[in-house]
Amino acid sequence: MYDFTGILPELALAAGSLLLLLLAVAPGGRRAGAAAATAALTLAAALALLPAAAHAGHGAVLGGMVVLDGFGTFFRAVLIGAALVVVLTGARYVAARGLAAPEFYALLLMAVAGADFMAVAGDVISFYVGLETLSLASYGLAGFLAGERFSMEAALKYFLNGAVASALLLFGLSLVFGLAGTTSLAGIAAALAGGAWGGAAGTVPAVALVFVLAGLGFKVAAAPFHLWAPDVYEGAPTPVTAFLSLVSKGAALAAIVRVVAVGLGPLHADWQLALAVLSALTMTVGNVSALWQKNVKRLLAYSSVAHAGYVLAGIAVGTALGLQAVLFYILAYLFMNLGAFGVVMALSGQGEGETLEDLAGLARRSPWLAALLALFALSLLGLPWTAGFMGKLLLFQATVSSHMTWLALFIAVNTGISAYYYFLLIRQMYLRPAKSAAPVRADAWLAAGLAVAAAGVLLLGIFPQSFLEWSQLAAFMPLP
Repeated sequence: MYDFTGILPELALAAGSLLLLLLAVAPGGRRAGAAAATAALTLAAALALLPAAAHAGHGAVLGGMVVLDGFGTFFRAVLIGAALVVVLTGARYVAARGLAAPEFYALLLMAVAGADFMAVAGDVISFYVGLETLSLASYGLAGFLAGERFSMEAALKYFLNGAVASALLLFGLSLVFGLAGTTSLAGIAAALAGGAWGGAAGTVPAVALVFVLAGLGFKVAAAPFHLWAPDVYEGAPTPVTAFLSLVSKGAALAAIVRVVAVGLGPLHADWQLALAVLSALTMTVGNVSALWQKNVKRLLAYSSVAHAGYVLAGIAVGTALGLQAVLFYILAYLFMNLGAFGVVMALSGQGEGETLEDLAGLARRSPWLAALLALFALSLLGLPWTAGFMGKLLLFQATVSSHMTWLALFIAVNTGISAYYYFLLIRQMYLRPAKSAAPVRADAWLAAGLAVAAAGVLLLGIFPQSFLEWSQLAAFMPLP
């Protein structure tokens, strides 16, 4: 008989999602505040259940479908925590736009559950089920502004591109299964290590690797598979954009480690070069494309593409130090990116636009919101005493110690390029006259979410030791 203790957080998320759907048809159950509170409590319960799930065992459980280890626990905590911050910062936006709150939060919880399964997958089947659960829920969330043309266009583009990416990924995984004779990631790695794919079949694993990386590259928004991201990020509701920029992207990065670095581990020489090139291309395309953006959400979308490139550099290294850098950077990215989107939500939640012009004079209209956005922008840049600085420092150390100095140089040059558009945000807030004298206000939920994000940025930057130790412990997993 199977023990389901290891997936208690995901069971809680599924139960919360069903409860929200029931709330939608209950008398008076469509109140946005009640739905947001239910979602927040569900996510908090999932976080509270995570220690029990982590101690339910170590290694493969549920017939090998799930792997319980420090890596999976770390990612589950980050993904659930990110969703909780999205709920806190986005509650006012959802209420102000009159969105169907119970259905919105139900889809969000479903997406988080799917993302979690991608992070703990021990089998191709459980990974793909988690991926499709996340994807289908995300398509619905992206088009939640049903009355706006750009939102429907974003959802359609996301769905069509996502369908193609899923087909490519599934084809690559089918090649893997056909040659290895198993869907277990550990079994696939063993078949590769045993030379089962040698001889005439030696080119097939490389073809499978190309298709798998193409499919996962879409989910990460890595160049050249990133073209959907700016349009979807701009057209989707701002809380959904924040959610996609971390939860969807974070789950895909965890999947790259599980499926590529571990499952296809014996092909280390092939995927290391491919990921390194993909990393350099992604960070360069993302930063250069962000330079002339006038919409804040599009600017942050290209920034998100660039940061995916930074994280891919840590995975490409293929060492425990590289994996530690990946984990710490994703934790840092949670706080600084969601915090930046939280300030955008404060503006759009009261009916203002999302262009750079709308940030003009924000320091006079709301000094504390301007100060927070400046903090998040400087952390995204990688300024000392912020979380972003420690994350990039770890990536530098990992790449240089693995004799990939050229990749470290790409990180340094791209950090310099990104300084222009991050300081552009600060210049708009502090050096440009305001278009309106009306103050920008944040409700208690949004203020709480922004306070959590700011505290995380400062704690990881000034007192990083505990988080460094956590990421180091979580990085111990079988890498080639």
